[in-house]
Amino acid sequence: NYYTRKYIRYWKTTHPCTKKTWPGICWSHGTVHYPVFGYENVCSSGWRHNGNQNCNIPICSPPCMNGGTCYSPNRCYCATGYQGDICGGVSACSHLKPCYPGKCYGSTCVCSDGFNGGSCLTLQSQTFLPAIEKVNATFTYHSETLKRDEYSYKCDATHMTKPDITWTNQGKFNVLEFYLKASLDDTYVFSRNPSRPSYISTVKFGIVSATASVIHMKLKNGGYYEAKNYPLSCPNLSNKNPNTTLSCYFKKSYIIQFDSDDRFMVHFTVGTGGYRNLLNGQSYYRQDTYTPVKTENSMELHFDYEDPIHCSEDSSCTSREVPFLLSHDVTNVELSPLWHGWKDKLSGVSRYVFEVWKMEYSYDRNGLREPLITTASNPVPLFIKEVNATGSIDFPSYEPRDPGVYSAILEVNDRANNSQYARQVAIFDRTSNISTSSADLIVVTTASPSSNFTWQTSQFSNIEVSWSGHFMNDVHEKGHFLEKILDYEPRLSDGKQGRRHDYKKILPRFDDNDGVRNRSSIPNIKSIIRFETVGRYINSHLIFPKTGWNDVVPLSDNKTFPLTDIRDGDSYQLWIRAHDIMGNSKVDSAVVHFDRSPPTVLPLKVEYNIDDGEYPFSSRVRVAAEDEHSGVRKISFRFIVNGTGEEKAKKDFLIESKSKEECELIPRDCKCVKMGECFLLDTVLDINNCWLKVPIKQVANFVLLLEVTVYNSAMLSSKRYKTIGMVKQLHGIQHYYSPSNITVVRKTSSSVSVKWIQAKTCYERAGIVIILYRPDNKTKEFKVHKDATTFDLTGLSSLTSYWFLMYTKYGNDTDFVSSSSPAMFAFVTRQKDESVKSFSTYGIIGIAAGVTVLLIVVVIVLVFLGRTGRLQPAKQRITSSIRTVRNTIRVQPTSNEYTVNFQNRTNVSKEDDDIYFYGRMEMLEDTMQISRKNISLKSELARGRFAVIFLAKYYTKSECHDVVAKTLKDDQNEEAIMKMKAKINFYTARVGRHKNILEFIGSVEDEVRGPMMILEYCSKGVLKLFLESIKSKMAVDIDERLYRIVFGICLGMDFLASKKVSIDYIHLQWECNRKQIS
Repeated sequence: NYYTRKYIRYWKTTHPCTKKTWPGICWSHGTVHYPVFGYENVCSSGWRHNGNQNCNIPICSPPCMNGGTCYSPNRCYCATGYQGDICGGVSACSHLKPCYPGKCYGSTCVCSDGFNGGSCLTLQSQTFLPAIEKVNATFTYHSETLKRDEYSYKCDATHMTKPDITWTNQGKFNVLEFYLKASLDDTYVFSRNPSRPSYISTVKFGIVSATASVIHMKLKNGGYYEAKNYPLSCPNLSNKNPNTTLSCYFKKSYIIQFDSDDRFMVHFTVGTGGYRNLLNGQSYYRQDTYTPVKTENSMELHFDYEDPIHCSEDSSCTSREVPFLLSHDVTNVELSPLWHGWKDKLSGVSRYVFEVWKMEYSYDRNGLREPLITTASNPVPLFIKEVNATGSIDFPSYEPRDPGVYSAILEVNDRANNSQYARQVAIFDRTSNISTSSADLIVVTTASPSSNFTWQTSQFSNIEVSWSGHFMNDVHEKGHFLEKILDYEPRLSDGKQGRRHDYKKILPRFDDNDGVRNRSSIPNIKSIIRFETVGRYINSHLIFPKTGWNDVVPLSDNKTFPLTDIRDGDSYQLWIRAHDIMGNSKVDSAVVHFDRSPPTVLPLKVEYNIDDGEYPFSSRVRVAAEDEHSGVRKISFRFIVNGTGEEKAKKDFLIESKSKEECELIPRDCKCVKMGECFLLDTVLDINNCWLKVPIKQVANFVLLLEVTVYNSAMLSSKRYKTIGMVKQLHGIQHYYSPSNITVVRKTSSSVSVKWIQAKTCYERAGIVIILYRPDNKTKEFKVHKDATTFDLTGLSSLTSYWFLMYTKYGNDTDFVSSSSPAMFAFVTRQKDESVKSFSTYGIIGIAAGVTVLLIVVVIVLVFLGRTGRLQPAKQRITSSIRTVRNTIRVQPTSNEYTVNFQNRTNVSKEDDDIYFYGRMEMLEDTMQISRKNISLKSELARGRFAVIFLAKYYTKSECHDVVAKTLKDDQNEEAIMKMKAKINFYTARVGRHKNILEFIGSVEDEVRGPMMILEYCSKGVLKLFLESIKSKMAVDIDERLYRIVFGICLGMDFLASKKVSIDYIHLQWECNRKQIS
């Protein structure tokens, strides 16, 4: 006795977009209900259960009377003495007096549950109503010119018992869409109806009506009246045509002007009804229609164009409600807002939105503002929080991360989306402080500039002090924290067709006009808002003043301090205290001393050409001077040519003061001044005779006058003069000495290593010359580096006596003079070691034969290439490339010296034998010495005649590089060591750096291997291997690469030629950071 039915199991809630603008941007969501269906087993018509889900209990409707028992659906078993369908006596129901759904009780019609009326034609139970699965209305403004919907509002009354009211501030709507979906499970809803009696042929129930009224209500005289009413009906519905399902859609266009507080509603009604057909016997008698039971609701669009207001605008505030306020507008804690007293007459305040922006400085308008919306950027606030206006307000807060000026904006929004805005400004900073500048100091401007503004030497009635730029809060200054706040620039619109444009604006009455940090700029100097000063005479008991501070009003970075009873030697200290807006403070002070009298200077005493002087050639001046008020601070020497007044030299000496303890030990020679410093009465100063040197070969027969100026601490001065006499009488002037203390360091059968001490001189050395005399009186000249102190004489005979003369050249390469007395030294070489064998004759013959065979092979290859025609195209390409390179080089500027030297290779190097010249030198100081512990040898790359090439690692403080280490072989001798030293000194002194020259990184002194060269590592190998690999597959890109190599070679050779370096042997490297010559 059951069947399965579909039913609404529960209603689910969603929040779809209800307010939309073009192009599909949703700016508001609403609540919409929709049914979730399920399936269940229910008792068939006429049956029920007692909770055990067993449908075995019959239903009689109306129920059995007079003690009758319901034994089957709508069938009664009557007690004794009763009869009829419901045991009510004799039935009086017929086509003339129908009663359905119901039963007759005598002459009375008893209706089934939910029906009423004399013949049960009125449906009154709410259970008979259809299920409204969806009902909504969409109000849209459609632009015909743009062919698009500009905005739309959707109302939804599904599963609602009260009207769905939506507020709007838009002014135009011209399209209405209405949608209704409903269903009725007539089998289940009317399951208690009795069986159809014989006088009724047909009974049918369902949805018989669905209408909607579009009503425009307007306000007049405090009440609303109906301005327009547009009735709408869903088709194909009537009492004679009931349906169990309904889907109804309307779309209407209209043009209506709306005013604030208008109401535009869609009122809908859905009814359940039906009909019954009566029979007279077997013939149709008539049709009765049931009076439907109806459900109704409405969806309303209310209009509100008025912004929310604050109670201060209509004087309705009761307890000092503020529109918007930050609890602290200069703070190092979170920003905490408050607001009260907002209201909206029509739609009511819906929400508050609190947002925080970090302000930026506008250099165009010289003020702070919120970030602007541009075509390139759409900034968003640092913080935004929405607060519901219903109930008590939970005020949000925000703690910024960085120091800055922050703008807090409150949006008060009503239910129609009208908004009013208020703004507050605050400074947040918990890290900055006041700093003082070491460049801009506290300056007593009335003091003497020559004393660095520490001594005042003129009027003593007052002092003027300036501390411009000395105090500053750097964070506030760079961030423009105290500049004016610009007007808020309106922004945001509802679109071209919308009613509002640039509606986000802040009215002056709701802007920040109060508090410490408001819209006005705050007077400041370098972000300092307040200065205090105090001044005191200095005495031995002076401490930091706690009282007597006075504000500098108006704000300024300078002040005049009046003085009384000031004397020479007095001191005055002044303090300045700076305050910033955060309450930070910084104190600094300055001291000024007073002196109007110059020092006293006694006649000068001069000692010439002393041996114990500070300089190699010294003279000594004794200056006796005293200043009782400020002490002697500086002494200046000026050497003047007597007669012409030409200044030859000038030298200043700063005089150091002594401690009081030191001075008390020598009271007759030391005096202390009032400010606490002590000075010696006599000052002994050494003169470097070389200050007075005259150029080489110039006559030095003029007389010098010494002018001595003595300054006290206040830079007041006194002068004394002393005639020195002829300048040539001073030691070191046009005196040219040879090296001295020559000794033998190491001696062999073929060489001698000597060292010496360089002579004292006032002039630049140009070089050293050694002239070696052989036993047969033949000589050989050796040129030695100007700064060398050792040299190796090689190529000597064993057990032979030699002697040499050593000169020092002074001046330069072109204009020089030799030392007047050369140094002389004699020595004898050792006996020859016979264990060393000469190279065999057979070895020489073998080498010559190998070279001859190699030349024959080269000739054969060239002849073959020429006869097969392969040589000519390559020759043409190379010739064209060289011509391009030559033309490029031509445009480079040249000098006559370069041209002459380049034409004659014999003039490139002036030295006859560079190896011997640089090898006999000691290691130069600028050879870029590298510590041995920073070099790690990894693997052997190659071996040469006297050296081994290793791949090595060079460790610096932060990196590790691959380098090449060139070391001597294990069987090293003095000749090899000399060659390695020559290469190192040659690279340092002559070659230098160039992008096409293999880089010399430095040298290492190894105790076992001797001197090592550290060079740049070229991982690609030598050019020869590359050329061999491509000789059979020449292509255009290879040609281009070869041209670049040739051009790089030319650049490198050009550089070496400019350095006057002979280029007899070059190795070419490939793709090594563009280095090509090694």
